[in-house]
Amino acid sequence: MNRYAEISYTGNRGFSSGLLALLVLFFIALAGFAWVSVGIVAKDRWPIRWLEINGNFQRVSAEQLRAGLTPLINSSFFAIDLQGLREAADRISWVSNVKVQKKWPDTIVVKVDEYLPFAHWNRGKLISSRGETFAVPEADGIQGLPWLRGPENQLDQILDSWTLFNDELAPAGLEIQQLKLDQRGAWSLVLNNGTAVHLGRAAAHERLQRLMSSWDTLVEGQVAPPSGVDLRYTNGFAVNWPQQSDEPARKDS
Repeated sequence: MNRYAEISYTGNRGFSSGLLALLVLFFIALAGFAWVSVGIVAKDRWPIRWLEINGNFQRVSAEQLRAGLTPLINSSFFAIDLQGLREAADRISWVSNVKVQKKWPDTIVVKVDEYLPFAHWNRGKLISSRGETFAVPEADGIQGLPWLRGPENQLDQILDSWTLFNDELAPAGLEIQQLKLDQRGAWSLVLNNGTAVHLGRAAAHERLQRLMSSWDTLVEGQVAPPSGVDLRYTNGFAVNWPQQSDEPARKDS
């Protein structure tokens, strides 16, 4: 009986010793993990030494980006906030897209794409070459871009019509300088020769085709192009010429 009691007691003591050993190993591992974590986060152990800025810069400068991002790289290579860097770069005017990557062992690489504007959109906005609208402080002062105006929710329709109308004008060497779609759905244009064209609401493309089919005959022998053409007639159109009376000349077709 005593022999069995002794065996039982010895077994319990072995179990307790094993549990104690496991706990010791756990705390050693935990301490090691904490030590490694502190070492990784500590910026003096893995500092960022280089900030590489890449991009085809036209309106944004690498110096501008560097000045805005440098204060945000004061942490270690492993703890750097890449999302914070992206957001900071994206807040700079003209920045369309930002990619931020880490390059071992001490470099942050920032790749920036700029908006490429091709037209004004209403007031204070521009349209990029990818059809995106964006705002920059100096938007309205940029020269050499056509003006598109209309309801904000009809931009896609306006872009489609801009392309369609320009294709119709191109054989005569004309293009749109201003395009407007008003709240009633009426189209109006100002061409690069200064001619204002009123297309109205219905069959706008067909009305422009009617004008261009007789354009060469219309301007033949004239010293200047028409100042205005009104195509809002069932048949024909009315033409205003520079330096003439306010009474428009009606041309039937």
